[in-house]
Amino acid sequence: MSIEIKIIKRPAEDKQVAELIALLNSSLSNISGSDGSKRADLSDFSLEGALFLLAVKHGKAVACGGFRPLTAQACEIKRMFSLEKRQGLGRTILQALEAAAFGQGYRAVRLETRRINQSAVQFYLMSGYQIIENYGVYQGRDEAVCFEKKLLGELIYKKNL
Repeated sequence: MSIEIKIIKRPAEDKQVAELIALLNSSLSNISGSDGSKRADLSDFSLEGALFLLAVKHGKAVACGGFRPLTAQACEIKRMFSLEKRQGLGRTILQALEAAAFGQGYRAVRLETRRINQSAVQFYLMSGYQIIENYGVYQGRDEAVCFEKKLLGELIYKKNL
């Protein structure tokens, strides 16, 4: 599988990103009744300390994800999506985001998904994330489940260079 991972500096202006995000929104609406876009403005990924990645296969965008700063030590992963399920694309994007986050000085990664989205919940648990108390706008929201992963320095950073 020949996958190219691209950094997208302005994801809010990128046509391939827009097409994938529209599919993500539709998928999330089908799963949970909400598309998740209210909590993730694509322009957030153009800010200092943020990053957005796009996986391209044979010229076609097939997966994406990004992070934005939460604190000086932690960032939040948002808009993770893969067209091809169970093919390793999500894991590839997630590992690249973790390595880049570590490279930018973050020592923890957090994220939120809906409890009803069991495939996402299992994916993050299998990827080394721990369920944590809901943070920020997710506090008091029973439908949300939040995760955190401590970044293990050179193990993550060197593995993905």
